[in-house]
Amino acid sequence: MHTKSLPVGEMVTLAYLAALVIALSMIGCSPAEDPTSQEPVRIEAAPLATPVRAPEPPTDPQPEEVTSREVTYEEAEDAYSVRDYELASELFTRYVDSRPDNPWGHYMLGLSAHKAGQLESAELAFREALHLDSTHVKSWQNLTRVFLDGGRADEALESIARADALETESPVNLRLTGRALHQQGNLTGAADAYRDAILADDTDVWSMNNLAVVLMEEGRYAQALTTLAHATALAPDVALFQNNLGMALEHQSAFRDAEAAYGRAVELDADYQRASANLARMLEVESVAHTAVDLAEAARTFVRELESWRDEHVARELGDEASPTTTDATQR
Repeated sequence: MHTKSLPVGEMVTLAYLAALVIALSMIGCSPAEDPTSQEPVRIEAAPLATPVRAPEPPTDPQPEEVTSREVTYEEAEDAYSVRDYELASELFTRYVDSRPDNPWGHYMLGLSAHKAGQLESAELAFREALHLDSTHVKSWQNLTRVFLDGGRADEALESIARADALETESPVNLRLTGRALHQQGNLTGAADAYRDAILADDTDVWSMNNLAVVLMEEGRYAQALTTLAHATALAPDVALFQNNLGMALEHQSAFRDAEAAYGRAVELDADYQRASANLARMLEVESVAHTAVDLAEAARTFVRELESWRDEHVARELGDEASPTTTDATQR
């Protein structure tokens, strides 16, 4: 790479930018899960006004009439499918009141309550589902997510261990294990869990994103960049991935490429305030030397690294683990 001397003013700009980037580097790149797919929200038509009569009271059913009517599973599921999670939580609550022995009703109540931000209700619902069917892996997994959202990493590890005992080497179980270890501050363990998840499913872009977050926290931006380059190649329409890719590029001084990634994140999600702030910051950077990055080659680099992980995994399975080479540094 050709390097040229910068005027004093640009050196000050670089120093200020570096400090700012470090301060903002982790904004918006927390470990995540695949969100519910975007679906249209049901819109109900308003009643027509009556021009002659005086305004009448609302004709909606009174609370006692609503609660007395039996709710079907399909009705509650419809509310969930259009992402009206508060309504879905209410409807599934009434559904399980009338059918308390159906574990799927409690499971769906747990999902609805969790997405509505009702962590306590979600936990109780998943626990009831597991009381009725302790072999339901998805209830263990989603109970783990509730614990993680509540900052209860120790309990999350316990519940995901129960899921793993039922479904060994599940990429979801491995990813959730990584999130719990990450929350505990165990970056090495978290990275290993995310790598194992990717080995189990080499299309698990959420584990790739979460691994990249760990790598950036460790200051390993080049590796984070290759990981996110591959994740965004597989899933180009996830705003979170594009924002995190922008961060990795920015730390590699690829400012114009970072600007493009932040811009893509904002295009995908106009309400993504952190990506908007990152884009605005990049637009202020005009006179800084730019390093161009070949994202396609970066993604291929990650694929080659993945193959090396696979070879190491096979070697471990065969019991053919080689001892680390002794160096002068290790002898000190």
